Amino acid sequence: MQLNVHHGLLGGMRRVLVGVVVCVVSVASPPVARAQDAVRVTTLAREDHVLVSLELPGAYSEEIRDAVASGLETTFSFEIELRQPVAFWLDRTVDRVSVSASVRYDGLTGRYRVRRIVDGRVEPVWVVEEEAAVRQLLTTFERLPLFSTRDLETNGEYRVRVRMDRRPRTGWFRWPWARPAARGRASFTFLP
Repeated sequence: MQLNVHHGLLGGMRRVLVGVVVCVVSVASPPVARAQDAVRVTTLAREDHVLVSLELPGAYSEEIRDAVASGLETTFSFEIELRQPVAFWLDRTVDRVSVSASVRYDGLTGRYRVRRIVDGRVEPVWVVEEEAAVRQLLTTFERLPLFSTRDLETNGEYRVRVRMDRRPRTGWFRWPWARPAARGRASFTFLP
């Protein structure tokens, strides 16, 4: 009889522990990919490059706006991969590129300083006064020549996968293995 009571207590404690873990994980983990945090990816193979366009329509939120207005440097970082699907296995990574856009607001002059880095190359720095221009420069990239078409197979299927993260991170809790703030991907067939 005592064995059943002891076993019943352990079973009840186990259920409570599982319930607590489920609650903590569901509250603390960010949503995987909300529609407003999805990266719109468009690809175009022209001449010797795969041109990639990125757009984040809902990324410049009130939280980001407040962080920028406080003078805190805010950065959107993109990890962009060109991948080739492989049957019954993981996709093969053909190439990988990093792109980032940073903004810092100067409260004395009332101007924003926007800097973009594409695969280690610093693009010219923009100094703008309008917040709409800052939003555009941070969240929209048009036809970036990121990948060479030299090693691509004719009629080959490819995917461009994008993971975006932002600093400073918003939210009250972060797991060490946190997911990206936004994701996106596009597929194309390479036709020279």
